[in-house]
Amino acid sequence: MLRKDKRIHFIGIGGSGMNPIAKILLDMKYVVSGSDIKENVYTLRLKDLGATIYYGHNESNIRLADLVVISSAIKKDNVEYQAAMEKHIPIIKRAELLAMIMEEYKKKIAISGTHGKTTVTSFISHYLSSIGEEPTYVIGSPIKNVNLASQYGKKDFFVAEADESDRSFLFLKPNILVITNIEEEHLDQFENLEDILDTFSKFIERVPEEDSVLIVNGDNDNIKRLNYHGRKVITYGLENDNTVQATNIQYDKHKISYDVTINKKKVAEQISLNIPGIYNVENSLVVFAVAHYFKLSLSQVSKSFLNFDGAMRRFHKIGEADGIVVYDDYAHHPTEIKCTLAAAKSYGKRVIAIFQPHRYSRFSAFYHRFEEALSEADFIIITDVYAAGEDNVSGLTSASLSKLFPANKVRYVQKVSDISQIAVGLIQKNDLVITLGAGDITHVSKEIYQHLKSIFEDENKNS
Repeated sequence: MLRKDKRIHFIGIGGSGMNPIAKILLDMKYVVSGSDIKENVYTLRLKDLGATIYYGHNESNIRLADLVVISSAIKKDNVEYQAAMEKHIPIIKRAELLAMIMEEYKKKIAISGTHGKTTVTSFISHYLSSIGEEPTYVIGSPIKNVNLASQYGKKDFFVAEADESDRSFLFLKPNILVITNIEEEHLDQFENLEDILDTFSKFIERVPEEDSVLIVNGDNDNIKRLNYHGRKVITYGLENDNTVQATNIQYDKHKISYDVTINKKKVAEQISLNIPGIYNVENSLVVFAVAHYFKLSLSQVSKSFLNFDGAMRRFHKIGEADGIVVYDDYAHHPTEIKCTLAAAKSYGKRVIAIFQPHRYSRFSAFYHRFEEALSEADFIIITDVYAAGEDNVSGLTSASLSKLFPANKVRYVQKVSDISQIAVGLIQKNDLVITLGAGDITHVSKEIYQHLKSIFEDENKNS
């Protein structure tokens, strides 16, 4: 189906899941076009690489297309989708296209799990790049060091984030499958935890029986419930019975140092990451597991961490102004929020969390867990739910969530556009401010930093 003399058209080409694949195809010299509602940094980059970009959706955009690619965000009433159907142009999901590209490689690594996929995929891709393996990788967010979410490599490794949210990872057929953790999530797509576990078990079945391995978080109780279907397994984690284990963990404020053992033999010591949080210690162990399985340099793993700054929107430092530090994080599930805020608290500062719930289905399913997770912060600003096309069936709102906290600890701000000005009035010297959510809250962190920067620049001029 993929031929270099045929045009591949992406509906929603600027999206986080679509643009990395489009870039790979352009690097591979395929003819690519795509449409999106508005211009963004990714559409501009793709245009510079040779893609034909249309702004706005119109049936004329697909007139030259030989294959149309959609994500789960594209509905069947989309005009380009409808036009492709009428013209009998083949339509495939982005994961189907990802699977087609993946099949061209010998060493296919897929990273799945409820949380941590982006960071782990970035960790692995960065390590393989550092030892000259030139991996092809596709990630849901750019690696900070290179500001790229995908890269076309000409060797054996293909590394991809595998999205479970719409079950589309079942198109993939990796020979190395990483499972970071499993818990209830995406309950708009899954009936319950049992349905999620069953879907992950089906994904495991797609891993070939020979020359393959599962690399799984051995500390996660739900992963222990999976049917591994006789596949070889490498476990990682903090507990003693894991193949790859972090040991001798030492805490010094926000810095964590640790040793690593594989099969009880120490292979690295006193590792310290540039990104905070015990969850990132666990994430880093996957790289050791990959290196161990492929018999690659273990000493180079810890060296690669020295210049690894993580992925965009994962505890991403926006800036610092007169001791006030502003961060942004994609965390939108209670577990992610709790872990992120614990990492923020380790800096020893007063933490102001600015939270935008994402999807009403998630908000209602985890309503009281959001209350518990956000309680980790010293002060909370809550804004309205980023609906992502969903209706509010439960009647629960951000305003009602804010009422569950003491009045002196919370501020409900209805509009995202009003947050930065209000937040600046609440921020104190030496605070740590962090925006949380998968919607458009990310822009607020940048606005707050620019406000603070301007204030202190003006004060310095007048002093």
